Amino acid sequence: MMNDKSPTDQLRQAYQQAKEQNKPPAFEQRHLKHICRAANSNSRPISWWQRSQWILACGALIVLATVMVTQEQTQHTALPVYALSFDDYEQVETHSVEQGHYVTHIREQKQALDKHFDQQHQQLREQRFYGRLVHSDKDTWFVADCRSKTLLEIKQSVLVALQDGTRLPELSQGQMLALDKNTEGHLTTIIPAPSSVYACP
Repeated sequence: MMNDKSPTDQLRQAYQQAKEQNKPPAFEQRHLKHICRAANSNSRPISWWQRSQWILACGALIVLATVMVTQEQTQHTALPVYALSFDDYEQVETHSVEQGHYVTHIREQKQALDKHFDQQHQQLREQRFYGRLVHSDKDTWFVADCRSKTLLEIKQSVLVALQDGTRLPELSQGQMLALDKNTEGHLTTIIPAPSSVYACP
């Protein structure tokens, strides 16, 4: 019996039969397909456009993270941190209601008192001056002002008022005195000068 099929058809038929007989199981086929896909995707070269997109995406993430961190730090530093320190204030004003009455107390702080004392002391130094007792009798003292060529004639009534119940020790001619004047020019203090002052400064 003659075979009508051409050699090509015979070959094709033989291939199909061999394929059917040697067909791998389904899980092996899936595994082979997976390997082929992975090999194809790895072998594909990355274009410059894909690479630049990846770089831009990374840069955008870095910028976003930087902005968020900076904004968080700014918010933390912008929040005022208050700490109670009485040393920052010259006086403390206390408001309260005591026995039905509104009461206000003002308490000066130590630094305010120190500042006030320093100012008063400076004014005192500016107003304090020295003089030499050049003559005295029962009614009047004559004191030569060291600051200027002025002779102070001080009456007994002023001396009595300034002593305020305490008597000045007996003073001899030539004794150095420390004197104070108020802003109106009135004598407020006459005392013996410290021992360190033995001549007009």
